[in-house]
Amino acid sequence: MLGPIEYPGMAIVTAMITPAILILAAGSLVTSTLVRLGRVVDQTRALIARGEALRQSGNTAAVAIIEDRMDRQLRRAELARNALWGYYLAIVFFLVSSVMIALSRIIHVRLSWVGPAFVLLGGCVLIAATSQLVVEVGLGAGSLREEVESYKRREV
Repeated sequence: MLGPIEYPGMAIVTAMITPAILILAAGSLVTSTLVRLGRVVDQTRALIARGEALRQSGNTAAVAIIEDRMDRQLRRAELARNALWGYYLAIVFFLVSSVMIALSRIIHVRLSWVGPAFVLLGGCVLIAATSQLVVEVGLGAGSLREEVESYKRREV
């Protein structure tokens, strides 16, 4: 009884699948984070316009509240930026791992641990970047709650 026919290139392709899937996942996170960052930018610009109008009307108390909200939006933007840096770095690690896995199989180098090590490193970076985004989401939800409560009190 004969076993399945093995093609030399199939082992390489099979080993490279995991990093490719992780690259797709990180790319999806990049896309959603860019959308979040765009919303933060839009909200900040709206706050700037509102702050200018309040400043011209002489409402210094309201301007202080708007400036506090702008500071929170800046923090959100920094967190989203950090997450993006992490996602891009993770993609680089996954790409390097894929190349290293292929090279170690093609040239039969005894460094077969390098590719998987880069996959693990990329996974760790992905976790760290996502934690930045979790904090950003919390700030966004807190900002929304504060704005709703402020509206109900009719402060600004």
